[in-house]
Amino acid sequence: MERSWWWKAIGHLLLIVVAVVYLIPTLVGEERLPGWYSKHVKAKLQLGLDLQGGIHLVYEVEVDKAVSDKTDRLAADIEERLTRDKKLKGVNVSREGRDEIAVRCASARDLATIDRTFLSEFRSNLDEVGRDLATHTVRLRLNSAYVSEVGEYAIRQAVETIRGRIDEFGVAEPTILRKGSDIVVELPGLTRRSFDRVKRQIGRTAQLEFKMVDDENDFMAAAAAKLPEKSPITVRSETYDGKQHGAITYTYLESRDKRALRQFLDQLKLPKDREILLGEEYAKDKKGNRLPDKIWITYFIKRRTELTGEYISDAQVMWEDRTGRPEVSLTFDRTGAEVFERLSGDNIGRRMAIVLDSNINSAPVLESRIGGGRARITLGGLRSPQELQEEANDLAAVLRTGALPAPLRKSFESQVGPTLGRDTINRGMVAFAVGAGTIILFMLYYYHLAGVFADLALLVNMLFVLALMAAFHATLTLPGIAGLVLTLGMSIDANVLVNERIREEMRLGKSARAAVDAGYAHAFWAIFDSQLTTGIAGIVLLQYGSGPIRGFAVTMLIGIATSIFTGVYVTRMLFDLYVAKARPKVISVGLPRTV
Repeated sequence: MERSWWWKAIGHLLLIVVAVVYLIPTLVGEERLPGWYSKHVKAKLQLGLDLQGGIHLVYEVEVDKAVSDKTDRLAADIEERLTRDKKLKGVNVSREGRDEIAVRCASARDLATIDRTFLSEFRSNLDEVGRDLATHTVRLRLNSAYVSEVGEYAIRQAVETIRGRIDEFGVAEPTILRKGSDIVVELPGLTRRSFDRVKRQIGRTAQLEFKMVDDENDFMAAAAAKLPEKSPITVRSETYDGKQHGAITYTYLESRDKRALRQFLDQLKLPKDREILLGEEYAKDKKGNRLPDKIWITYFIKRRTELTGEYISDAQVMWEDRTGRPEVSLTFDRTGAEVFERLSGDNIGRRMAIVLDSNINSAPVLESRIGGGRARITLGGLRSPQELQEEANDLAAVLRTGALPAPLRKSFESQVGPTLGRDTINRGMVAFAVGAGTIILFMLYYYHLAGVFADLALLVNMLFVLALMAAFHATLTLPGIAGLVLTLGMSIDANVLVNERIREEMRLGKSARAAVDAGYAHAFWAIFDSQLTTGIAGIVLLQYGSGPIRGFAVTMLIGIATSIFTGVYVTRMLFDLYVAKARPKVISVGLPRTV
């Protein structure tokens, strides 16, 4: 025997041992292995959604909301530039519709300052669509290219945000894919309670906004006068110290019936730059004592968003000293801290609303300029301490991973039960065993000794495929099992080509050694070409497929690589051993008996 053969044999054995080591956690179960084994070998074959059960979700991104939010921020930038740099007074900049901005000036002279030079800074995003000299108004609109860019970013960012939120739960092998404007999420395993919690986290926009409350407007007082008799909605007024603005008395509506309150508010004709949002609080009796039930109250809000959660650099759960209730402490990045400080300084004596997912969380009065870039969100509601802590943890997690750039709308949901998964596994394994057994018996019957070599290579091939999938934490799906069966065929196909070439060389009268050398030399490129074309198809499926299709493609591509290795190199080593030890005049390559 040549020394090189022994080195090859040792190398092959080492590969088989490593493959077995990587497959043990899958076959035995990590819980049955010693700690040192699990610490060093972190490989396990994951079962896909169709095999172990799970949930399949499809979300649509509300792109229009992302565009309107971007328009709000541009309006805020324009107003700041006009008041700070151009020193204009009385200018009003507001969003109208989804993507239009109206800039209303106090005079024609002020209007003239909004010229091409001023607008050039916004030219890449905004187009001027109208200028009304009578009302001193300029109308701007987001150009179509920028709208498309904002929509594209919203979808891409939503995918990454969902991925981050799911990672916070440690879900194994989640599938998160973008299909057009939809986002497909597949989560295998997990308990029913975990499913519900993950779904809440995914769908939670966690869109944090800071908006100013317009308490100096008498709109709500006028609206209260329109309330019908015997309405479940009541009217309250409160007064607070507005500092340099004097005592501010504001009116709000409250009701235990949220639907009735919302129906009444929907009938009101609001100014374009204002909106009414609801907040949840404890109800109080006539003496001001807190009652155990909840109540909804109105806030008259300036529609423009002054600051959003995108500037948050960290969010942590803290405990409020006085009440012992959990709260979420926010830290803004440098830009957010500057905006927050300016916003608080410009509005001392006014209320600033902290809006989370379009609901008012709180609306404290700004007592002074707030520096340092820190804020906090208190958690209200009638929940147990455990539920509040879980809510605080989830809120901090979603704020850390970033708010969704736009709300998600769930368009499809299906759940595969574990019973269906076990049944699918059993049927798939039966199909795999029948296919493998048939191939093994056929090779033994048709190719005799060469068939034994091919069958051994086939078993090694399966071992390598499963070990590689476990090593890369790949997911085995039902189409993946079909890919395994296909791999059996491809692996045997390589051996058929080699055996037939050896038989032809033997017919030409060559010796056993010469026939083996020539057989492998002539068959290699035919094997390589056939596997290459199949591999290209697998790459296309992997690139453009999703879910189970990708699982099939991964299994097939791994099988192609291992098939070439076992079909060419493992069987060649066995033939070399046989020729060197047995020194046969002819090699048994089975039917028909021509050699």
